[in-house]
Amino acid sequence: MRRVVVTGVGCVSAAGVGAEPLRTALASGGPLGEVLEVEAAGGRKRPVRLARLAPFDRQVFLPPRKLRRMGELSQLWVICCLMARSDAGWEGAGGVLPPPGKRGTFLGTGFGCVDTTWEYLEGMLRDGAATANPFLFAESVANAPAGHSAIELDTRGADITLTCGDASAAAALEMAARAIRDGRLEMACCGGVELAPEPLVRILASLRSPLFLGEGGACLVLESLDLARSRGARIYGEVAGGALASDPEAPATGYSRDPGALERILRRALGSAGRGSRLPGEAIRKIFLHAAGSPRADAAERRAVERTCPGVPTETVAAKAGALAAAGGLNLVAAALEAGDPAGGTPGAPLLPVNAFGWGGSLVSVVFRKAEALE
Repeated sequence: MRRVVVTGVGCVSAAGVGAEPLRTALASGGPLGEVLEVEAAGGRKRPVRLARLAPFDRQVFLPPRKLRRMGELSQLWVICCLMARSDAGWEGAGGVLPPPGKRGTFLGTGFGCVDTTWEYLEGMLRDGAATANPFLFAESVANAPAGHSAIELDTRGADITLTCGDASAAAALEMAARAIRDGRLEMACCGGVELAPEPLVRILASLRSPLFLGEGGACLVLESLDLARSRGARIYGEVAGGALASDPEAPATGYSRDPGALERILRRALGSAGRGSRLPGEAIRKIFLHAAGSPRADAAERRAVERTCPGVPTETVAAKAGALAAAGGLNLVAAALEAGDPAGGTPGAPLLPVNAFGWGGSLVSVVFRKAEALE
């Protein structure tokens, strides 16, 4: 079975464009965004902290003719992919790159193209079905961004979109890693993207309060270790293991609150990374928590982590960048950056688990191994 490594990252968030603004924001004290009073169902006002995308010039990455053919979510995902591709050194790899049929795209998004879907339906309801905009319809489906990135990057081996809430980006990474381990692919772009247009914010505020939502996108380039070494690519770290599951007892509009279920998914992920069910704490450098702001679910996750890896340091990206699938992708970027950083953390501790949970009980845990620990 092939080993899988991360060779490129690209992201856009409320912190700015690229991985370095995100790293700086996570190292600072306070959360991103601002608190707004949102009118929820029934006219009730509810507080929502919203970390909107930092403004940037998209024409730096794509010409106007391409931007015009994409909805905002598609633009964001393709730009993240282009940044990750550049970071991974695709352009200079020449004939070392695998053929398009051995490259794939795996995208996670919790709500998809809500902005274009809303605009499409609003236009039909206002002006009648005969006036339906075919461009908007094409950009209303959740897999539109992955389709655009597959065209832009010429990835023909797989073009997959997963939708499981905040767990979507981590699920996309785990699926991509499995495809490379099994030999179906040699290289893949994977991650998550999410926007928070006003209609979605109002709906979510009606379901839960308080709320901290974050816009953004994150892409990681995965490839086989052999390919990365053959082309002299910089390696952030290894995707050493992972696991996916579902908690059938979780509420439809909430996260799993069962510490046992959360403990099992973490142990399975660590076990697949080459560790047994009895885990020495010194093997784990840090755990990146899901911790999306639901008191009962967050408490259950912390109990599960303490049972599995007592005393191990934790980090919560959602506390700085907000929840949604985008935050799940930013969690992965943060873990990849940590995996590639030889400084900091517990000496000799190579493993970095990342938890991601979605409404309705979706559970994902993936484990990075630091680059310096690669044999």
